[in-house]
Amino acid sequence: MHTTPVEGLSAESGSKEPMNILVVGSDERDGAIEAGDAEGRRSDSMVLVHINGDSTEVTGVQIPRDTMVPAPSCAAYDDAGYTGDVQVNSLLNDGESCLVSAVSSMTGLPIHHFVDMNFHGFMSMVDALDGIDICLPEALKDPDANLDLPAGCQKVRGEDALALARTRHAVGDGSDLARMEHQQDVISAILHKAEESSILSHPKKFYSFASSLTSSVTVDDGLKSTSSMTSLARRFKGVSEDDFTVQQLPTEPYLYDYNRVQLSDEGKQMLDKLGSDESLR
Repeated sequence: MHTTPVEGLSAESGSKEPMNILVVGSDERDGAIEAGDAEGRRSDSMVLVHINGDSTEVTGVQIPRDTMVPAPSCAAYDDAGYTGDVQVNSLLNDGESCLVSAVSSMTGLPIHHFVDMNFHGFMSMVDALDGIDICLPEALKDPDANLDLPAGCQKVRGEDALALARTRHAVGDGSDLARMEHQQDVISAILHKAEESSILSHPKKFYSFASSLTSSVTVDDGLKSTSSMTSLARRFKGVSEDDFTVQQLPTEPYLYDYNRVQLSDEGKQMLDKLGSDESLR
């Protein structure tokens, strides 16, 4: 497992304090699949994971990749003197610290840890769980995402799970917001399988599972040791599947480009609740 120093991370939370982890699915290619030829390194998906102070509830907030945010205070923008808005998914290419700084400023929440999983890591995670179970009301096909799944309930392995999470053209209007519902289904299926396998409730299993993804996952320095990973696993021990929720961050069209979005008042209210460690259920 790769580690990286990330500026802007807050100090480690105590066991009775809320914890926020920025989990990024990056579009970094390592030859595992045909996934397009995008240049640079971008966040293909982004979830802010909030563990409440009592470690009894975990809330995942999906941040749309098309969200516009003020340019963060980091070298890439400070050196250029740029102070306008930037698309949040582009910031990973400027460094993890830039992305962490922007998300923390936008949400008003401290970020305690950072996890970046590339395409191969995502597929490896699903395969390490022996696949996930999903039910599709209709067949889905999207050549751009290598997706071709029949209707009905079925077990999918890593490559198909990735295609389902990434597809734009097989759902809704082809926008990032439209595909996030399928991403929620995939995340829920992963959590269900992880609980069924007792990975989240057994620190040794959790660390062994995480270690199996060594070549495809980058974490901040605060998660590089066995003890820190075990401590994190303990935070999940008392959380049942029903206490895991994933919600999309409410947004509205961006003022200067309606193909982009920005944080809405409803989104600010959601984040204020998390900041006060209130449940969103």
